[in-house]
Amino acid sequence: MLYAVTLSYLCSESELGTHLDAHKKWLIDGIDKAGVILAGPLKSGTGGYILFHCDNEDDVHAYLAQDPFVIHQKVSLDVRGIEPMLCSKVFPQQWAINAKIV
Repeated sequence: MLYAVTLSYLCSESELGTHLDAHKKWLIDGIDKAGVILAGPLKSGTGGYILFHCDNEDDVHAYLAQDPFVIHQKVSLDVRGIEPMLCSKVFPQQWAINAKIV
């Protein structure tokens, strides 16, 4: 299952900056250990986005709880499970097992 996570900033950019390096390290660890597929800031500058691939939403929440931005209450989270039904042929099939490749 895929999980889309939107982080909404609750503070100024300078307050975020205090925890940015630790947040980036946490994301890199997530790529190796927690199913993070991609992550980055929203173009609007109001938050960030993380896409996870994992079997259990509880695992996503447990990993998110370790984010320095979350620990220091600099973001709010919106977690949504996605069951892909259609995928581009260039999308890795292991991330969308039940999807029809088009």
